Amino acid sequence: MKRVLLFVPLLLAGCAVPGLPQLGTVSQPVQQAACVAGDKLETAWKAFDLALDAINALGDAGAIVPGSARGKAVAAGIRTVNAALGRAERFSAVCSSNDMSNALDEAVAGMADISNALKGA
Repeated sequence: MKRVLLFVPLLLAGCAVPGLPQLGTVSQPVQQAACVAGDKLETAWKAFDLALDAINALGDAGAIVPGSARGKAVAAGIRTVNAALGRAERFSAVCSSNDMSNALDEAVAGMADISNALKGA
């Protein structure tokens, strides 16, 4: 579903998505900016998905215990990243690149919080 939602702003911005028709006419710089923003956002979601897989594996191995200080810190980081990526997705949809960039920066900070919690810092 996330991938489908990512294509909508790209289509509206006139970006080429293989196998899908082009809509509207938008200037070339706007098209390029929207495509780059969409690529960054998709990469961020993929990185978050991989981090969640690793966190789940650590939980299965007993390295992260739900309710413990570490578990709570990891959960807080996950909520931060998820909320920030959601905001970045909404900002991308309305072509607000500065706000999207700020939201992605917040997502990166949330990932750093998760990493620090896993290291015990």
